[in-house]
Amino acid sequence: MAQMAQMVCGSCRQLLSYPEGTRQAKCSCCETVNFVLEAHQVGLVRCDSCALLLMYPYGSSSVKCSSCLSVTEIGEHNRRPPWSVQQGQPTPPNSVH
Repeated sequence: MAQMAQMVCGSCRQLLSYPEGTRQAKCSCCETVNFVLEAHQVGLVRCDSCALLLMYPYGSSSVKCSSCLSVTEIGEHNRRPPWSVQQGQPTPPNSVH
């Protein structure tokens, strides 16, 4: 039997349950197809307006709050470090960031 995971629908905020490893979860309430991201694929930032904790896929330049609809810019301190840093490998001398 597959382990179950949960997420909040990005459209109607309904709690969804889905089998771990699933890439998409369709909300039974509003029928929105939500992309499932693993913990290592997302970052966290507080909404600049209402301070709600927001999740965003790494690489995003901004995230829109589902509560107050404010757009929060993703600053350098919230960007994902280069893969070489994550793996503990030295960055090649001529690499561009």
